[in-house]
Amino acid sequence: MVKGLIITAPKSGTGKTIATLAIMRMLTDKGIRVAPFKIGPDFIDTSHYNYVCGVSGRNLDSYMMEDNFLLWNVKRGLKNRDCMIVEGVMGLFDGFGDEGRGSTAEVAKKLNLPVVLVIDAKGSSQSILPLIYGFINWDKDLKLHGVILNRVNSSEHYNTLKGKIENMGIKCLGYLPNIKELSIGERHLGLKMGFERNEKLDEGLKIVQKYLDFQKIFSLIENSGTKIEEINLPKERDYPLDIYIAKDKAFSFIYQEHIDIFNYYGTRLHFVSPIEDKEVGLPDLFYIPGGYPELYSQELSINESFIENLQELSKRGIHIFGECGGLIYLSNSIVYGDKNYKMAGIFPFTVKMEGSLKALGYVSLTVKKGNPLFEEDDVFKGHRFHYSSIDEDMFGSVQKTYLLKRKDREWEEGFTIKNTLASYVHLHFGSNIRGFVRMLDRLITIKERAKGLKEFI
Repeated sequence: MVKGLIITAPKSGTGKTIATLAIMRMLTDKGIRVAPFKIGPDFIDTSHYNYVCGVSGRNLDSYMMEDNFLLWNVKRGLKNRDCMIVEGVMGLFDGFGDEGRGSTAEVAKKLNLPVVLVIDAKGSSQSILPLIYGFINWDKDLKLHGVILNRVNSSEHYNTLKGKIENMGIKCLGYLPNIKELSIGERHLGLKMGFERNEKLDEGLKIVQKYLDFQKIFSLIENSGTKIEEINLPKERDYPLDIYIAKDKAFSFIYQEHIDIFNYYGTRLHFVSPIEDKEVGLPDLFYIPGGYPELYSQELSINESFIENLQELSKRGIHIFGECGGLIYLSNSIVYGDKNYKMAGIFPFTVKMEGSLKALGYVSLTVKKGNPLFEEDDVFKGHRFHYSSIDEDMFGSVQKTYLLKRKDREWEEGFTIKNTLASYVHLHFGSNIRGFVRMLDRLITIKERAKGLKEFI
């Protein structure tokens, strides 16, 4: 049986990440092995889980993931773990479209786990009661089991509300005090990454344990339980491919489940740093995920040996795949602040960092003819979230091999030169596992053909 909790809130910015980390810390300190998960397309929150739970966080997304893959991902994350703690996305019922696809509520129903609501109580008293009542009664198929109050000024403040909340038939699980140690820090794409965390946050997570009701929280977890059958992804063979992945402080936006998929299908993974390493290596595929390349523009630009090696690989037709931050790095240059920094120069355009959000949301992606990685007409789902832009006059003759769709809008993207493909979209392989396998089939065919040619010569 799968045991655990789902932590949610009425909206973003209410404190569910801090509440989630506090619960993870409390359970871990009690010797309970937590499997951490985040609902939605989030790379930042999951980066903090490893520091608390000792294992990488995984994403659960009922819009971007096939149902079988979502459950496979749950089982994978729970291996050698005692329970799962799941942080929700945005507000409880917020998702894509009128049906709320990908919402915390949708995932909660699939997993049938207890849901805990985090309420920001700062500056409020009994006015939060009708809000809680509304969430309890909005969807009768979804059972809220508990409430945690955030930014509470005193025990008197908490006790004033506790009895009235529990009279609604829901448990009060404690509160988070309004202290400065409970701060992660933010920037343009959200919270700061886990590797940027400060010691004060860890101190704060230890402090708040005395304000949370461990027995009630543990009881909810122990009394939870949903049965998930063993799930196997379609697999006919292993793929002895060398997959190189850019991974450092500039490129850290990679789903843990993507790493799991590559491992499941027998590829050999190698991690390299475009900041510190002198060359890429000998990849069958070089995968450059998103991140914050703009913050490390100078360090990336001065590593000329890595850039020269990458340019040579692209000219030779080695498969290169960049997403968002990877697209920025593969461009000619990036304008950040009042400076223009040289990037890898695979694509002829300049990327400019803007002062406002340029794109946010899910997209459906159909592969067009000429795509170097994916089969024509395969469909994937993905997510965009970026503050940079490219002047369309600079595209030149660069081929576009994606057709993107969001609601009623369609446009072309997926910039392609030889076997280098880059896009603002973070597509999710779990949205089309057979399409992912077809990509591996294409790469292994090329590798085996090249090997056969060498043996013949």
